[in-house]
Amino acid sequence: MIHPLNREQLSFMVTVAAMFIALAATAGTASAQTEDIEPRTVGGRGATFVGLSGFVDRFSSSEEALPLNYIAQIDVCRFITNKFAIRIGAVGSGSLGGEHEDDLLTGSGAPSLHAAGGLLYYFTPRSMISMYVGAEYWAQLTQRGERDTGSVLGTTGLQAALSSRASFFIQGGVGARLARGDDDELVSRIVAQAGLRIKF
Repeated sequence: MIHPLNREQLSFMVTVAAMFIALAATAGTASAQTEDIEPRTVGGRGATFVGLSGFVDRFSSSEEALPLNYIAQIDVCRFITNKFAIRIGAVGSGSLGGEHEDDLLTGSGAPSLHAAGGLLYYFTPRSMISMYVGAEYWAQLTQRGERDTGSVLGTTGLQAALSSRASFFIQGGVGARLARGDDDELVSRIVAQAGLRIKF
């Protein structure tokens, strides 16, 4: 069963996509001019990336079948040292499947807006390809359940420099909601993500 995005979430995602297209065009022009000067590296102290990604995630519980979420995210990633980076982002989601009816309004899996933030550790950021690991906290901002206090995830990913400014990344994460479900069960979460980052 599909739960489409509402007007607020659709507007958010269209705005994010338009911003990213404009950023990518600007960065692409600048990259062509500076390719011979700037090396192709994933990151390093002081580097700032703006990223756009699309992905899916799923909450799961022993008591109910929760829907598969499809998500668009825009984020900012800032290297505070040569290997550690802070990332914050805004997320819009819709859902597919699950036991809930079309009028699902609140709780985990409901189409909603989220805020996310975390700390990442890059193993070889001065090279063209680097693996990274990290931890993130997600807070649901709209359609939030009464007991929901957000969720935490452990993440691992791979980022590869396509040019001196553009990078591609894939990432996976496993975690759980901090608050237990209505029947005091643990509500776990799995995330799969892919996207682009533009360095400024």
